[in-house]
Amino acid sequence: MEKRALIAVAISVAILVLYQEVVLRRLYPPPPPGEEQVSEAPTAEPTPAPLAPEAVPESAPPANRPRPAAAARHITVETELYKAVFTSAGARLESLQLKKYRTTVDPDSPFQEIIVPAPDGELPFGVELRGAHVLSDSGAAYTVQGGDLNLKSDEEGTLEFVWNSDSVTLHKRFGFRGNRYEFSAEVGARDVPHGYDELAISWVKGVDTRPQPDSEVIFDHTMFLDGRKLTDDPFDKLSAGKIVTGDIQWAALSGRYFLAAMVPVDAQSRRLWLKLRDSTVEEKLLFPISAAAIAEGFDIFVGPKDFDALDGVGHSLSRAANLGWFGFIAVPLLHELKFSHTFTGSYGVDIILLTVIIKILFIPLTQKSFRSMREMQKLQPQMAKIRERFKDTPEQMNKEIMELYRRHKVNPLGGCLPMVLQIPVFIGLYQALLNTIELRHAPFLLWINDLSAPDRLGVLQLPFVQHPGIPVLTLLMGASMFVQQWMTPSAGDPAQQRVMMIMPLMFTFMFVNFPSGLALYWLVNNLLTIAQQFYMNRTAT
Repeated sequence: MEKRALIAVAISVAILVLYQEVVLRRLYPPPPPGEEQVSEAPTAEPTPAPLAPEAVPESAPPANRPRPAAAARHITVETELYKAVFTSAGARLESLQLKKYRTTVDPDSPFQEIIVPAPDGELPFGVELRGAHVLSDSGAAYTVQGGDLNLKSDEEGTLEFVWNSDSVTLHKRFGFRGNRYEFSAEVGARDVPHGYDELAISWVKGVDTRPQPDSEVIFDHTMFLDGRKLTDDPFDKLSAGKIVTGDIQWAALSGRYFLAAMVPVDAQSRRLWLKLRDSTVEEKLLFPISAAAIAEGFDIFVGPKDFDALDGVGHSLSRAANLGWFGFIAVPLLHELKFSHTFTGSYGVDIILLTVIIKILFIPLTQKSFRSMREMQKLQPQMAKIRERFKDTPEQMNKEIMELYRRHKVNPLGGCLPMVLQIPVFIGLYQALLNTIELRHAPFLLWINDLSAPDRLGVLQLPFVQHPGIPVLTLLMGASMFVQQWMTPSAGDPAQQRVMMIMPLMFTFMFVNFPSGLALYWLVNNLLTIAQQFYMNRTAT
């Protein structure tokens, strides 16, 4: 029974990690190199809408699109966390670099850039008036009130852009704080003519159809929160377009480590447009226009998926740091990692300390499991005789075995239950280590210079290994699993024992392309288990 429990635990973890590799990476791959993304217009909504986005052109007619400004003005906003550049041509955000994150593990590499223009040059914060026609501010010559900002700590600053077209006045106002990733925005229109029924605020991003090998993909799917329902869609699933009507709390472009989100301030019915066309992802929030003037306020978060930073924005934006079903376990573990990091300065050391703490907390369960397996081991000769005697009558055999358990006061689930109780903790920690921004480009010791990447030593290319080099840490982890299995009390038949000895090989194969932070956790956990088993074997009576 205990061996079956161990197999169940191993299979549970295997399913988890294989889901990450097979389902997420294989079923939702990036577009093949050179493949052009061609999108059809979204289908009509079931209920008639006065001005559905799908009923209007996807790009404004030339008469309604302003000519590009002859000499665009560029305004820089620099805070402790990022450096942003706005352009007066369309009042768009043309660059935002995160000052605490680099593009590669090299400490001298450029700051991580978040803004990726569309192939046609479109940038975030486009505004459209939608109706029988579309009025777009793409290339509009906005006037700027304010100049370059350099904000420290809790200093605040604002930028305001105004564009007076022939028929309407558009304005965009941004407010910044020196110690926050999010900044406020207000977008409005005055003197709106009849015939325009929706105000659209867009965030666009170019999609690289020819990504460089091993290059980091900053954003690969959209996310939005409709009421309490969180939805995410890979980019390649949006070629047909998607329109959502409801209580849109926020909408975002999301990746493994970073997020760009628009968070409306006022709770009201609004619509969301998502579409992939011509290698461009479009995300538009649509607000109804009921008068000649409209102003919509929202927060913009552009930064890392840091749980505390997201939680500070409110509107349940922290749910964007989706840590799976066992997020309620992963989040406290992540907080513990960050807390210990304030003292150690090394996330590798933090992983080791967290593993030790978890191991200490589970000592009573581990000892109970060990004692149960010992008692079951003692009964193996008698169980073998019962199986041989009643091999032709399975019901009688099971009855005799249960009676044997009763006489010796042995619970066959005693070794299984403690391990089952630990599965949620293992999975929660797995998710925390796999997706946390803190481990990105975090060095440890010797050849391990990035805990979010697989460990590699040297440049030797091995079969089934995605990155060149020898996975030393992963091989040590596999060896420790062999030792652990060898020391585990044997309470099953030889066939089950052979299956258990295969598990280290399977786990080594799965972990060979996993982040080294995960391999470090599993290695330390195995070493602690070996030490605990050695101690209990010495003290067993």
